[in-house]
Amino acid sequence: MLRSKNAVTMSVPASGYGNGIISTLGGLCGLAVVMGIGRFAYTALLPDMMADWGFGEDIAGAIAAWNYAGYLAGVLAVRRAKPGLSRYLGFVLLSGVSLATTAAMGLASTPLWWCALRFAGGFASGACFVLCSSIVLDTLAALRRPALAGVLYSGVGVGIALGGAAAGLLPQAGGPEAIWLALAAFCLPLTLFAAVALHPGRNLAPEVRLAAEPGVTQGADRPQRRYRILLVSYFLEGFGYIIGATFLVSLIQTTTQSPETARLAWVVTGCAAALSTPLWRYAAGKGYARMLILAFVLQGLGALLPVLSDSMVAALSAGLLLGGTFMGITVLSLQYGVTLSGRPSAQTVATMTALYGVGQIIGPLVAGSLADGQGFSMAFALAALSLFIAAALLLRLRKS
Repeated sequence: MLRSKNAVTMSVPASGYGNGIISTLGGLCGLAVVMGIGRFAYTALLPDMMADWGFGEDIAGAIAAWNYAGYLAGVLAVRRAKPGLSRYLGFVLLSGVSLATTAAMGLASTPLWWCALRFAGGFASGACFVLCSSIVLDTLAALRRPALAGVLYSGVGVGIALGGAAAGLLPQAGGPEAIWLALAAFCLPLTLFAAVALHPGRNLAPEVRLAAEPGVTQGADRPQRRYRILLVSYFLEGFGYIIGATFLVSLIQTTTQSPETARLAWVVTGCAAALSTPLWRYAAGKGYARMLILAFVLQGLGALLPVLSDSMVAALSAGLLLGGTFMGITVLSLQYGVTLSGRPSAQTVATMTALYGVGQIIGPLVAGSLADGQGFSMAFALAALSLFIAAALLLRLRKS
């Protein structure tokens, strides 16, 4: 196993922690809170917020963009986080911020406050994603169990599915305000479990690097060229997927005139994300680049489906393809990036996530501008194009 020069040999934690399962489950719960709910519950609740408060696609896109700007800022703030207590305390503190902003979304009633809260929540989710990922990935790499990373990132899908299911209770619960508060209450025990499971006394703290893919030599020019191509494709993923991840429910509700179908599609998205991520990590044995190309093509097709058809089958298939690929692309890209970059895991995760974050800021702003009261069909077509371009770049990566 390859380690950084500053790696420190540590004893393996007690049984349960020693096989990485408890650490992975703690990370899963943490990502469910800060990403699946703290970040993506907005997608499920957006149509009802727009209806209740009377704002349009431009405001919806601006609120989303502030969230993703905060996400990028959070990623950059922790990009040099070192293993140990400070990294853990940062994760715990910012998980609390995510929880608080989720609750506060149920108390705010103006776009200005929503933008401020989404920025703060985005900062917390971006920072926590890097901190949680680096804590768990370092532990799994030290234990030589990197395949469990697929379980870690399924936490995002679990949170998305919970948010979509909660949105289905809107009529009984009293509107999106009550759902925001209920989701925050549900997140509390998950946050506490994550705080216990990820404590540095129970995890391996040294910076480690994952074993390289067969044929990849660390530090050589060829891996660096591949890494640069991977960075561009990951930026395009940030732009393309975020349009679907932000506006899928709104688009489907507009095209099908069925709020139930739109919410069901979002639940399907979350379930697919939770179930598919371990499968994508397992499939990485066939080659990171090959599996990434497949995932990008499938996600691009998913973006086109609700544009080409207003049927329930198209709507649910769009949710299935979005959820079934976007976290798979994340886990494959991040782990592939660590094998290629020759840098510590936290720095690599932060660099890649920052580029991803830039794409996420641009995506909602472009989508809101293209919609201009006409719906999000053009934005989804543009998202599909960006994803197909990313696949083409990765095809070149395979041949480089």
